[in-house]
Amino acid sequence: MTDALFHLLPGLLGPDDLAAVRHGLADAMVEASTVSGVAERPVVDLARRSTRLTPPPAVEALLRERLLAARPRLEALFDRPLGELEPLQVLRYGPGDYFVAHQDGNTPLIFDDTRHRRVSLSLLLSPPQDWTGGELVFHGPVRQTARIAAGGAVAFRAETTHEVMMLESGERFSVAAWFLAS
Repeated sequence: MTDALFHLLPGLLGPDDLAAVRHGLADAMVEASTVSGVAERPVVDLARRSTRLTPPPAVEALLRERLLAARPRLEALFDRPLGELEPLQVLRYGPGDYFVAHQDGNTPLIFDDTRHRRVSLSLLLSPPQDWTGGELVFHGPVRQTARIAAGGAVAFRAETTHEVMMLESGERFSVAAWFLAS
């Protein structure tokens, strides 16, 4: 285990997986993204602006399978057993979309269900050359930007402060996922 703010997991989805996911997302249901704990209310532009996609069941199953296969590696990286995988959020960021600096859970100030989250993942579905801006930035002793190719994920402790910077152009597709305490 290291004290790194995040770990890169390249190649969780291969080219065929990415093609199947992108094809499946063409038929996905679309709704405004929410912030955990206020799922019944629309998100105000001050915290987060993005679109949430509900993929077809086969795409959801493929994404979950690939993420669950990474659990042993994540347990080793974070030196802790991990439990279930929370329902996935498939997100689309377009020009002007963002998510302000936040933590995903496991913090002493929050008493909702996010307190059970231990490891967060951001699985990139679109090639970085398809968009500008929209960087995944981590706040620690030094601000760090995570960069990974499509099909790869960034894994980090749920209590790590991070943000998605405003997207300037193109579309950025990703999956937000959380492993819960065992």
